[in-house]
Amino acid sequence: MVQASLAQSFLPGIVIGEAFGAESTDIAWYPAAYGLTSGAFMLAFGRVGDIIGHKRLFVAAWGWFSLWALLAGISVYSGSQVFFDICRAFQGIAAAALVPSALAILGIIYKPGPRKNLAFSLYASGAPIGFTLGAVFSALLAQLATWPWVFYINAIACLIYGCLAYLFIPQVGGKPSPTREPFDYLGTSTIISGLALFNFAWNRAPETGWASAQCITTLIIGLLLIAVFFPIEKRAAHPIVPVAQIDRDAAWILLVEGLGWSSFGILIYYSINFMIRLRGDTMLSVAAQLSPVPPAGIAASFLTSNLLTRGVKPPVILAFSLIWFCVGNIILAKMPVGQTYWLNVFWVYSLSPFGMDMSFPAGTIMLSNLVPVEHQGIAASLIATVVYYSQSLGLGIAGVVEVNVANDLVLDEYRGALYLGIGLSGLGFIVGAVYAIQCIRQNKTNPGSNEGLESAEDPLPTPLAASSEQHQTEH
Repeated sequence: MVQASLAQSFLPGIVIGEAFGAESTDIAWYPAAYGLTSGAFMLAFGRVGDIIGHKRLFVAAWGWFSLWALLAGISVYSGSQVFFDICRAFQGIAAAALVPSALAILGIIYKPGPRKNLAFSLYASGAPIGFTLGAVFSALLAQLATWPWVFYINAIACLIYGCLAYLFIPQVGGKPSPTREPFDYLGTSTIISGLALFNFAWNRAPETGWASAQCITTLIIGLLLIAVFFPIEKRAAHPIVPVAQIDRDAAWILLVEGLGWSSFGILIYYSINFMIRLRGDTMLSVAAQLSPVPPAGIAASFLTSNLLTRGVKPPVILAFSLIWFCVGNIILAKMPVGQTYWLNVFWVYSLSPFGMDMSFPAGTIMLSNLVPVEHQGIAASLIATVVYYSQSLGLGIAGVVEVNVANDLVLDEYRGALYLGIGLSGLGFIVGAVYAIQCIRQNKTNPGSNEGLESAEDPLPTPLAASSEQHQTEH
């Protein structure tokens, strides 16, 4: 549902923009506002789930999701695009609560091993399946009915899922008590504000230009707040992110994930707009062209699980996953407008899911095995923050490139943005490959490795990983 809700602003984006009289640069805000808040707030909700219980947070998030989906549909009567953007942003906050709580529940229930690998791989397959279903139903409703029904149906589905979650999800993690750890309000407000302002500057720049005061001011303030966040967390008694404990391995993982998923945000946004604006395809036609995504996602999930079970190191899988993001962007960037679907777009949607469903479980398993049981929410929120925030940030940077390479030709604008996607994913592959080679040369049990994780006597290299082993044994 998180990915389905993201797709709901991709396909009907042009129709929604026409209803509000929006400029073409404003339409990118529909998915970007959702991605901005879903990424920025995930760090906070990962910690909230550790404190109050991940099931409580999971169920409450469905209710919040339903409310703001309903208001997003009703926004058509206000005639205000700003209000619609706000509704999309508040939907993103619900996604920010759902993802880390769901991942934390899986991380707590499953011990390291083949079952955990399969669980996270199947979870990752929900991304391409959900995105495709969201695209199909949003195209169907927007083209044959009216676009607000996209969000009304979303609201109903979220309400149903909330009831099912309350009935069937086990109660794990976080037991409220008078002595529970205090929440890090200073660190939380600092990082959320910093990430939001930094992202806003990039997504606003295509419309106002970097010379505008609002872009320059928000960019500088955002960077300062992000920089201040790290010393704040080092001094905090109960930090939202244990900066002092997170080692170099985690930094490598997050960097590779961020580069890969920022390129994916560019790939999916510009591929859909390419087909609608340049090829003149209908929304239903574009939705039908996404049909290879679910089977490819499922195949990628089982492949990842099988590779992990056979002992392939997660850093190798993570590096290899970036190839598919890069290949997808290369095909799109060189694609002629009039060429048949089967020569390009079909292969983009058949190969790109391998990047999604190999990178996400590999990174999640590595971070999940780095932290103790009671901090699974932090691990889940870190990886999810990077995945969702980087998609929104990538769209903002691509918008800047699009505007500055424009020759009054939409095709040139789109190709400029896609070349950026190639650069980001290509750099991610290089960084990931270097990290994987280092792990192999050092012959160490790196975070998330399948070696040594099923034996409580095998030491892990980092202080945080050692703490994880101790806490898992006690649990």
